[in-house]
Amino acid sequence: MADITSELVASLRSKTGAGLMDCKRALTQSGGDVEKAIQILREQGAASAAKRADRVTGDGVVTTAMDPTGKSAVLLELNCETDFVARTDDFKNFATEMATAVATASPAWKTHQDVPTARFTEMAAKLGENIQLRPGRFVRFDRQAPGLYAVYIHPSGTHGKVGVLLELGVAGDGAVALEKEETKILARDLAMQVAAQSPRYVRKEDVPEEVLEKERKIAQEQARRENKPEKIWDKIIEGKVNQFCLQFCLMEQTFVKPVEGQKEVTVAQLVDMVSKKVGVTLIPRRFARLKVGEEE
Repeated sequence: MADITSELVASLRSKTGAGLMDCKRALTQSGGDVEKAIQILREQGAASAAKRADRVTGDGVVTTAMDPTGKSAVLLELNCETDFVARTDDFKNFATEMATAVATASPAWKTHQDVPTARFTEMAAKLGENIQLRPGRFVRFDRQAPGLYAVYIHPSGTHGKVGVLLELGVAGDGAVALEKEETKILARDLAMQVAAQSPRYVRKEDVPEEVLEKERKIAQEQARRENKPEKIWDKIIEGKVNQFCLQFCLMEQTFVKPVEGQKEVTVAQLVDMVSKKVGVTLIPRRFARLKVGEEE
C-alpha cells in the first residue's frame, strides 16, 4: 500500500479544495495516484452536488462585472443555502467569476440555462451547499450608444444583498460630458436611488398600458366600495394613477439625498440640474435591481 503522507494529502487539498479526510480517502482508494484521486473527488463531488440540488438556496450575494471594452455590464445574483457560505471568499470569488463570464460571453448568454454547470458542481462539492444561478437572476446590458454604467451594491462595495446596474446616456453629440465628475456622481446617485426606493420604470411613458389599466380598475373599485360620488371617480382614478407613478417611476420619485440649496427635488429635476451644469441633456436609459432571495 502506498504511503499516504500528510504532504501528499495537503497537496491534493490545495488542488481541489476538498476536506482533509476526503483527500486522504481518495488517495487511499487511488493507491497514492494524485490524478486518480482528483477524479475520485470530482465524481464524489458530482454525486454530492446532485443530492444537494433540491435544497433551498435562500441566501447568496449580488455582484457585478464589466467586459474589458466597457460596452457590456452585468448584474448577477448567485445563491447558496446559508449566510455563512455567502460570506466566504470562495463563494464571493465564484460569484465574480460567474458575473465576468456572463459579461464577456460571445454570443451573449440570454438565460441561466446558457451558463455552463460544471463549475457549479465543483463549488457545491467544495462548499458543501447547493449553489445556484436561478432563472432571471442576471441582467446584461450591451451599450449601443454613448453612455456610462453605474453600479451600486449594498451593503458593501463589491458583494452585497442588493445591487443596481444603471445606464446613463446623453442626447446628441455630448459624449464628452460622460467624463465629467458631475455626470459620474449623478449616475451613482441614481443607482443608489433605485436601490433605496425600488422603482420599476424609468419614466411614466415606460409604464405598460395594461399596468395602468389595472391600477385604474383598482382605484374605481375602491371608490365604489367607499361610496364616493360617481361624478368624482375620474378625478380619484387620475390621482391614484399619479400616486402609482410617483412611487414606481424613477424620474417621478423624490430624490432621497439632500441637494444643496433645495428643500426637495424630484429625480427628473435633479437630472435637469446636472444636465445644465455639464452642458448636455443627460438621459437615464435603463436600470436593473436585484435583491437576494426576492422574486421577480
